[in-house]
Amino acid sequence: MGRGLSNPSDGAAMGFMESMERAREELALAENSRERAIGKSRALIRASKAVIHAVHSGADPTVPLESMESLFGDFPGEDARWGPVTDALAEYAEARILVAVAEGCAIPTWESLGVDPGAWAMGLADSVGEMRRLALGRLMAGDLAGAEAVFRTMETVADGLMLFDVPDAVVPLRRKQDVARGVVERTRSDLAVAKVMDG
Repeated sequence: MGRGLSNPSDGAAMGFMESMERAREELALAENSRERAIGKSRALIRASKAVIHAVHSGADPTVPLESMESLFGDFPGEDARWGPVTDALAEYAEARILVAVAEGCAIPTWESLGVDPGAWAMGLADSVGEMRRLALGRLMAGDLAGAEAVFRTMETVADGLMLFDVPDAVVPLRRKQDVARGVVERTRSDLAVAKVMDG
């Protein structure tokens, strides 16, 4: 019996152990990939927030924009299965969208930004709140026309977001859609009050 089982069992055991070793190596690579992605994601999120802060503070966003773009340029190839990667790309899209709106330019598409549609949609949804801040800042500065211009873009974005009908498992947009609609309505009310006071 021992002679009959020796060779097959030895070969099977060797194959099993080799497979275990390969699995260990693959998991170690995955862990390294995850750690690298998390680090890059955190850096890109910080840079994107710096751009957004510059826009709202009235500072020149050129330097933070350059930093953000440099970090984004190092992003291709990062594994999107790690949640922080999508979050970082959404934050990047949000910053780029806000800069475009502040400068009176067209809203950048996901293709032009080089991000996936899901990250772009999430950034677009989050940008509505930042547009409200921009509109209110212009109202406080006495620029009613500028505030109205931002509001029109807010409406366009919010209406466009309603066209997305995907499960949260694909892109977690449903709550953001509701929030965006509420932000638009509050801003509409603020503008109406400002017009009455201005008139």
